[in-house]
Amino acid sequence: MSVRDLAARLGRFRSGPSTPYVGAVTARAAARAVWGLTLPTMLSVAGYGRYQLIATTAAMAASVALLGTPQTVVRHAGRRVPIRLLSAHAAVMALVAIGVAALLIPGMSVPIVTTTLAAAVGVAIAVALLGARAKARLAFRTSLAAELAGAGVLVVAAIAVSTRSFSWQPISAVWVDSTALAVTAAVLLRARATAAPSDTAAPPPTRAVFRDIYAVGALVLLDAVLFRRLEIYFLERSPDGLAGVAVLGLALQIASVAFLVPSALLEAWQPRMAVLASHGGVAFDGEVSRRTAQFAPLMAAVVLGGVAMTVVAVPLIFSHYRAWLGYIVGFVLIRLVSAGAGFYSAVLYAAGRHRALYAPAIASAVVAIAANATFTARLGLRGALISYGAAQLTLAALTVAAFHRMSRRARALETAPHPASA
Repeated sequence: MSVRDLAARLGRFRSGPSTPYVGAVTARAAARAVWGLTLPTMLSVAGYGRYQLIATTAAMAASVALLGTPQTVVRHAGRRVPIRLLSAHAAVMALVAIGVAALLIPGMSVPIVTTTLAAAVGVAIAVALLGARAKARLAFRTSLAAELAGAGVLVVAAIAVSTRSFSWQPISAVWVDSTALAVTAAVLLRARATAAPSDTAAPPPTRAVFRDIYAVGALVLLDAVLFRRLEIYFLERSPDGLAGVAVLGLALQIASVAFLVPSALLEAWQPRMAVLASHGGVAFDGEVSRRTAQFAPLMAAVVLGGVAMTVVAVPLIFSHYRAWLGYIVGFVLIRLVSAGAGFYSAVLYAAGRHRALYAPAIASAVVAIAANATFTARLGLRGALISYGAAQLTLAALTVAAFHRMSRRARALETAPHPASA
């Protein structure tokens, strides 16, 4: 490829309608990465483990409250959905989730922790709903402005942490997360979308919207609660305790940094795929083939680069985690290898074929629960590595299989003779 060809491709990318959204996701992920990688250097291992426990519980509660609402809003891009009703539904679900967390998770019933948890859940829900609405309207510049504003809060906080200007505690760190999300939500709320829903397009039936929310939500909960979060609660009760939670949290934070660009691209590609999927036919298949050719080599580079970054960064930056370097590399490798399947699940969501993911999700849930109960609680980090690998790789393999099975069925339907022509 010549320099002129490369410059032409860069020019087309910069002028593309989704480029601001790629920038928005990149800004959000980069700022959270800077903040997330600064905290382990300042908090003790146990303190960082405590922060991870609270932040993870907030993420789980927000997932319970939202279910599949953001994905459903994006899927109905170009049509008006009852966003106020969806917000009220999420608020009720959030209250239930916070109450259950306070009752079942040790330490969450302390008033200051419960207040911190409620604030974190509330702003997370607001950002998810407002962000999905902007995404569905293709208001990518709105998303970019909002994410840059939230990123600024995290960058300032990271600078304050690195200069040791304040004495940071786990609760303080969670409040910084919430403040950044609140700023993001404020911008999303005030900014005007560039492409409002069509007044001529019939709004989807409310019952159908909630059916999609719960159908997708079952998969979201299995993914967020079981496959990415379950090990933390078993580790907290294992021989490694909060130190094990901190090690897993740091590993997943490093993996999220490595996955920054692929994640941004997947989020930016999904609205267009959803629109093409609604029309069906050759255009959607061509889009999927084109994106597959772009995503596969990118993920290969991400896996290699992520492992290399971990091997270098832990001894140099996170020296008090040096003793757990092998575990951290293992978690990062598993996360990045399995994350490649996210492309196929994104296509299935966009095409409205998310029910094809039920079998992989249920099978992986069984593996995750059995493995964590058998290994993590007894062996600590060694068991968590086994359990995490078993659940993530099972999910990835079955997701890819589900995608190819759906593709074969779609081709068979297209080539089958129409009854009218028989």
